[in-house]
Amino acid sequence: MTTPKPPKKGAIIELDQEDFQGEVVIHKNLTQDVVLTTEDKLRLALIQHRETLNSRAEWLGAGTLTLSFLSTLLLTTFKDVGPLSSSTWQAIYFIFFVLAFARLVNILVKMYVNRKKATIDYVIKKIKQSGTPEDGE
Repeated sequence: MTTPKPPKKGAIIELDQEDFQGEVVIHKNLTQDVVLTTEDKLRLALIQHRETLNSRAEWLGAGTLTLSFLSTLLLTTFKDVGPLSSSTWQAIYFIFFVLAFARLVNILVKMYVNRKKATIDYVIKKIKQSGTPEDGE
């Protein structure tokens, strides 16, 4: 019965002197962290990260809509159309503007509050934590 040989430690690197001029420095950085987690925890962390990233782009649509209603209010002379008077049309557009502006402010506040959650380091930290990721952080 023979015992298996232990694996060799180290590496062999063959370099031609023609490829390099001067001194060659090799840096070793081979430390690794291994994270074991469940699929549902990983899925939840990635879904939350995707929602955070989506909200970062959401302000553009809300801002455009707000600007459209504002420009309509400022540049349009409303007229009576059908059963609605010009002042009714102006009130309708003003309500739409207020709602769009409120949505824009809400999105901007969420972006500010969640600004640190949009990083890869935050997602990795959440995955490494024991338990499930919490919404309140």
